[in-house]
Amino acid sequence: MKRRGKVVLLILAALVFSIAVHMHFISEYFDGRFMLGPNDGMAQMLPFKQHLYEQYTQGNFFYSFSFGLGGGIYSQLAYYFSTSIVYLLTFLSFKGLELVGFIGSPDVMTWAKAILPVSIIRLAAALLLTVGVFRYLRIPIVPAFIGACFYAGSAIYFRHVVYWEFFANAFLWLPLLILGAEKIIRERKPYWMIAAVALSVFDNFYFSYISFLFIGIYVISRWIIKLSDNEVPIRTQLLYFVPAVMLGFGIGAISFVPAVYAFLNNYRPAFEDVIPFYENEDNILFTSRTLFVPVLFVLLVCTIGFYKNKLFRLFALLSILFIFFQGSPRIASIFNGFSAPQYRFEYISMFVIAGTIAVGTTLLSKVRKWHLLFSIGLVILLYSLYLRHDLTLEWADDWAKQVWTGVAFVLLAFLLYAWKRKSVILGLCMLVVFATYIPLINAHQEAQLTKAGNVETSALEFLTSDQYASKEQQELIHEVLNADDRFTRLEWKTDNRNNTNLVQGFPGVSIYSSILNKNLLFFYYYDLNIDMKRESVSRISGFGNRANLYSLLNGKYIMYDKQEPIDAPYGFAPYAESSRYVVYRNEKLLPFAKVTDDVLTEEALANHTPLEREQAMLDGIILADGESTSQAESLPDLMDNVSIQAVGGTYQNNQLQVEQEEGGLDLRLDEELPQTGDYYLSFYLKNNDASAPLFDLAVNEFQTNRKSRQSIYRTKVNELTIRVEAADPIRIRLPKGSYNLEDLRLQHEDYHKLENSVTEAEDIPFSIGHSQVTVEYTNEQEGSYLKIPVPYEKGWQVSVNGKEQELQKADYAFLGVKLQPGDNHIVFTYRPPYWNLVLALCIGSLLLSVGWAVFLRKRHMAGEKDEKEA
Repeated sequence: MKRRGKVVLLILAALVFSIAVHMHFISEYFDGRFMLGPNDGMAQMLPFKQHLYEQYTQGNFFYSFSFGLGGGIYSQLAYYFSTSIVYLLTFLSFKGLELVGFIGSPDVMTWAKAILPVSIIRLAAALLLTVGVFRYLRIPIVPAFIGACFYAGSAIYFRHVVYWEFFANAFLWLPLLILGAEKIIRERKPYWMIAAVALSVFDNFYFSYISFLFIGIYVISRWIIKLSDNEVPIRTQLLYFVPAVMLGFGIGAISFVPAVYAFLNNYRPAFEDVIPFYENEDNILFTSRTLFVPVLFVLLVCTIGFYKNKLFRLFALLSILFIFFQGSPRIASIFNGFSAPQYRFEYISMFVIAGTIAVGTTLLSKVRKWHLLFSIGLVILLYSLYLRHDLTLEWADDWAKQVWTGVAFVLLAFLLYAWKRKSVILGLCMLVVFATYIPLINAHQEAQLTKAGNVETSALEFLTSDQYASKEQQELIHEVLNADDRFTRLEWKTDNRNNTNLVQGFPGVSIYSSILNKNLLFFYYYDLNIDMKRESVSRISGFGNRANLYSLLNGKYIMYDKQEPIDAPYGFAPYAESSRYVVYRNEKLLPFAKVTDDVLTEEALANHTPLEREQAMLDGIILADGESTSQAESLPDLMDNVSIQAVGGTYQNNQLQVEQEEGGLDLRLDEELPQTGDYYLSFYLKNNDASAPLFDLAVNEFQTNRKSRQSIYRTKVNELTIRVEAADPIRIRLPKGSYNLEDLRLQHEDYHKLENSVTEAEDIPFSIGHSQVTVEYTNEQEGSYLKIPVPYEKGWQVSVNGKEQELQKADYAFLGVKLQPGDNHIVFTYRPPYWNLVLALCIGSLLLSVGWAVFLRKRHMAGEKDEKEA
């Protein structure tokens, strides 16, 4: 058969296998269910893909004003899809189909439907790339294909696609990195390494880190286990590896540097729990959700005679090492950037397992009978021990029977091969392996993902329901926003989903993302102490029903479900409604751009309360440093005019013991305290039981919750500030338990300052879009500053009348600039962090790589010429 025919046959075989291992999800698709996780899949993957499509289509390539309160596309979204090569190719495909009229404008439904076909193609591509690498390692085509199937069609691939789809892209770049390393070790050719590093770091900085850790281990292992006598000396290898990696990083820096900066500028509380070195509870032979090891690998790795082969020894020992890593939280922490243990390297484990299978399959034709029989006995023993020690699984369980049935068929086939050493019997063995593995991996998807992972709830009906994105919700929202002639924000979440605004396509006031702006997080956690009605890291949500913040930060509308209690902040009134929903409008909204000559500093406000800082933001501007030109007002603490009464328990020495199902404190106000306006109640709250689960907290009408102290997603912010309407008493309610409750402070807000700010405010013209905000203002006051409610982050620059000015961090987390006398044409422009530098680095590295390639090519040709002449 000609080479082209073999390639076509190989591609077809890869696609057939990919379709076969996707059969469960193909069946689910035709039943109206998607290959999509109900949590992060729906809450992040779909919203981010849809949002990026909208932003790129509108020409917003650097900054999104709708990503929460605003965020960099190549920084805060780089962890997900903004530079994902698979996503960009899908985006181009959809855009092309849209332009020719084949499809309409994509929505989240389109992206949900696309997951399955994209996954089938990606799996086939990963399989083919792996076959190519194995072929380069001189593994025959059929064993190479067999091994590659177990890498690309592994359980962890499907888990990645379902829950965090961009994770699965790492399956594509890992084989290229191996090929790049081998090309240097064997041939002194750095091109593949440069390309693989560039693709990996451009695609995703996080998984490039994980893959590079493995490549380091792989290269060191190759130095120990030399596969031939003609390999390049180690010192010479380093002369190629170091510049190749640096050039690859340089080319990919255009994506990598902004992404890493955003990661470092993110904030998550330090993981302080003890991380044990080894703690293995994962049953990799029966029930593992991530590292489900095929029986063929177990059989081959137990075959003692195969270890004489150097390539088998390399892959087998690396497989054993990474299986050991699977039980080590300390190693998982290292692979997760020395943070909380997260097992994200299973795709690497499956690659070396696949390599072991590929090499081992080539050796089966020469295996000794007793070696094979001994191996079969060891397999039976290992499976029996794993099942015996798994307390969650019984011998009579259906899943145990299904796994054992597959193992039995494979072992019987190899037992036959041990007695009749014919190639046709070996072929039958491989047929039995695939005939048992394909149904088993599909059944594994059904058991671990669809049922145990609740993926069965990710259905067509849900995506169009009131819990996600109903037609009625979207029509009312867009009716309201389309009638507004300025850029403004609307608060609305379905089923507590903080990315609802990305799903439904409107500027909101919430976001859920692993990478967020630290300045904004600190603004919520510490500076203004805003309760988001749900404690969790990686989220920003609303303004705690605090009217001052809505008015300052462009929060003009809030939509409510009429079937739920409505607790609208001060100044909001009904504006528009549908049969089930009502939109309230902020009648006290301040202009987007605000000018003031009253300057306060963060240091001057260090000992002030959140309410006092809010009022300082209304009065003027708070700068990170400099000198204050005014003084913040201090408000009285009213706790001296409050009597505290325990309800459903006892309260002594700051210790609250709730003995009934629900209890807490009643704060009874003296008669002279105001009965109008709002109260801001601040206090420190900590559950004394470290193992207690998530618990609810209510302060009058305000409902929130607090994470368990064991949760890795807790914010560790125990100082709370809750805004409630003036009422007597103020009730703090908690479930049964023991709590440390102290530092109570009560302050009153009459909104006089907000009313005065609204009366005195002047409407300043502005335009917003394409990573830029433009403001026109005539300044008549010396020492004035302008501030806008756009989050401060590295990448923003500001010019006044065409000249670059110093960008100010205003009001703890937003943009500001000092004005000049007279007319001011102010332009805030965003480019990714270090953009000019990384652009130059990318182009320079690309040119150097081409130059190096030309140099090596000429030297190689000169060497060949000298050999011929000799």
